[in-house]
Amino acid sequence: MNIEPQYRPNVALMLTDGHGRVLCCVRADASYGESLQTVQGGIDDGESLIDAAIREASEELGIDPALVNILGVMEEKYRYRWNEEYLATSNFPGSFVGQEQQFVFGQIEPGTPMKLDAHHQEFDRVFWGSPQMLIEGCWERKRPGIIAALEHFGLLDVQF
Repeated sequence: MNIEPQYRPNVALMLTDGHGRVLCCVRADASYGESLQTVQGGIDDGESLIDAAIREASEELGIDPALVNILGVMEEKYRYRWNEEYLATSNFPGSFVGQEQQFVFGQIEPGTPMKLDAHHQEFDRVFWGSPQMLIEGCWERKRPGIIAALEHFGLLDVQF
């Protein structure tokens, strides 16, 4: 019997400030080293993709959900495997080998108040950066999905 590895359903919320910049997040733990990522998290049973994205923004950034303007959804999903080190310490031992990520595109105002420890502190810091900065700074296993999402949402054509 060959059992296919399971991937955790995951939403990635790519936030822009409306001026071509994207929100770059630096994790508080060092499970992937100091790499950049988007807001992201698991999709709860029965939860819609959009609801999960807005919930993650509220939990990880402390943003009022009413301040997140959803601009689009990328239908294509990307899978990536966690490294062995993370698998050994994850909250999902034996359940998942990685994540199947789907991207949502949203916009917030550049001065939107954030409280990184509103729920459980995921990030040490966040900042507005260029799409290229996010690509270069992200964990290599996430890079194909991030590049595809930036292209899909028209953010790689932005000139600074």
